[in-house]
Amino acid sequence: MAKVITKREYRRRRIRFQVAAGLYDFLATMLAFVVIVFCVYLLTALYRWVAADIPVTFKVFFDIVEKALRMN
Repeated sequence: MAKVITKREYRRRRIRFQVAAGLYDFLATMLAFVVIVFCVYLLTALYRWVAADIPVTFKVFFDIVEKALRMN
């Protein structure tokens, strides 16, 4: 036979579930914030790497253009 739940037990149980759901929402929000901060950090690191790498990567092309401009 099913157990009968009183209104008081129902309210206590509901409050516990609401607190658990609120805590889960808070933790999910904090985790999302950490992930966003990490992604911003990765984007800034990528930007710095590309900015530092462009002169090295295109040095040959810059030299060719420089020589072509000097000849004319």
